[in-house]
Amino acid sequence: MAGGGKVRRMLVNNLLSILTIAGVIVGVICGYLIRSSKDEEPKHTDELIKGIRIPGDLLLRGLNMLVLPLVMTSLILGLAGNKRGKFNKQAGITILYYVSTTLFAAIIGLVLVCAIQPGGRAEGSKGEELGVRNTTVLDFVGDMIKNLVPANIVAMSHQKTRTTYDHGVMEEPVEGMNMLGVIFISITFGVIIMANKEECQPFLDFCLSLNVIINKLTRVVLWYSPIGIMFLVMAEYSVSDVSEYAKEIGLYVVTVLVGLAIHFFIVLPVILFALAKKNPLLYYKSLLPAMATAFGTASSTVTIPITMKCVKKAGVSEDVVDFVIPVGATINMDGTALYEAVACLFIAQLNDRELTNPEIVITALTATVAAIGAAGIPSAGLVTLVMVLNAVDLGTEHIALILTIDWLLDRFRTMTNVVGDAVGCAVIEQLAGSSCPRSGGAGDEEKFLQLKNKEEDNNHVDHAVHVGA
Repeated sequence: MAGGGKVRRMLVNNLLSILTIAGVIVGVICGYLIRSSKDEEPKHTDELIKGIRIPGDLLLRGLNMLVLPLVMTSLILGLAGNKRGKFNKQAGITILYYVSTTLFAAIIGLVLVCAIQPGGRAEGSKGEELGVRNTTVLDFVGDMIKNLVPANIVAMSHQKTRTTYDHGVMEEPVEGMNMLGVIFISITFGVIIMANKEECQPFLDFCLSLNVIINKLTRVVLWYSPIGIMFLVMAEYSVSDVSEYAKEIGLYVVTVLVGLAIHFFIVLPVILFALAKKNPLLYYKSLLPAMATAFGTASSTVTIPITMKCVKKAGVSEDVVDFVIPVGATINMDGTALYEAVACLFIAQLNDRELTNPEIVITALTATVAAIGAAGIPSAGLVTLVMVLNAVDLGTEHIALILTIDWLLDRFRTMTNVVGDAVGCAVIEQLAGSSCPRSGGAGDEEKFLQLKNKEEDNNHVDHAVHVGA
């Protein structure tokens, strides 16, 4: 009886993952059957393929719909909601450390995906063939800087600036979300609110409420995703060679796992030994319960209590743990940044699109900020991947291939995120001492934490925690 209860709880807790896997399997089988019948009824089959893409397109449109409010509210609340006044030394070192390791993880992913080429080697198909302007690196950097400060804060949701030489040197608006502008404006708002809490409280309340709404909408899209993924996979596999995709997906999985392994077994232990003066083997041994919980739940948020207990048991002071672990669960997304950087270049390779060096830099920076900006959001890696693709003008046509194995990679990158949080605790205690500020406080900070905790509890109760954060 007890065994049956455990099995039932396991099935309920992993229902979304089970449905996603089932959707992938059904999509592959149906896609193969449709492709097999194409020779007999080519006209009817083509019409059928157009029709079965519609439910999948709804999923992609839903993800695109969530990107702007998700990124803005997460970044604003991440900066404004945790600490009153200016950052002190410990908080500054914490954020600098986490952002640096997240960016480094994204760079590892980019190096590996360029070396392994899981999506095939692009044959230089850029420039006029793809409608990409033939400009210099200076033009690209100039566009990046100009897009950081959008001329119209409303238009940045659907329009960005590019330099063109069609009729002399001039700027032209290009359709597509200006993610750099969105990120810059969000960070600016968050910093200003952090320094002027009382005057900005109404706007902060609005962002808190909008964040709750976006969480609810994300959950709706999340539970629809098995259906959308099934039809996306069905449409992809009905027109393509399954064996070809199997090879590409296999190489993609290997690339991501090798990158995570390098960061998990080499980068983090070296940082732990060099900066925190701790034995990596003993420290990792104390983190085993947190690793298991992170892998089982695929949620760094749900793992926070276990992580805090393990890190305190490893000898890190309580003051440091109580501040650094919640902050780390918000902004330290090493595994997610690596995954999104690899996924972006993988899709570019599938599209025979060779990204320029500046575009690769943009990918690394956007993957870092996207991972940070989506902290605590269910299926963060899935939602913010669209943001990274938009940053370098890549479509979402092949995103179905990513979704087929996202449920598995999600668990590995979450475990990497959690261990990164724990390593950060030891490093920050060594560098900044044990007088870290407590997360939260009185007034609006308590309100923020109560809303976030309530949302996290709802996510856990609804068993919808399928996170890449």
